[in-house]
Amino acid sequence: MTIEVFFYAQLKDYFGEKLMLEVSDEATAVEIRNKLSEKNALAADWLKVSRLASDDAFLSEDFAVAAGGRYYLLPPSSGG
Repeated sequence: MTIEVFFYAQLKDYFGEKLMLEVSDEATAVEIRNKLSEKNALAADWLKVSRLASDDAFLSEDFAVAAGGRYYLLPPSSGG
């Protein structure tokens, strides 16, 4: 199935703002990060610590994504 993934902060440097990603029908956050690491191994360290979110919530590691869904990968951030 195909999902749309949007990237923030440092992850944009590796993938741009968004991309369409082919994943298995039972894909989880872990599989999405693994697929993205295959696409760009230089981003692997950032992907390991990034969280997958939907439109209104962070998703658990075992959450099964849906075909045609829009998902967001957010690296950790700090601020004041």
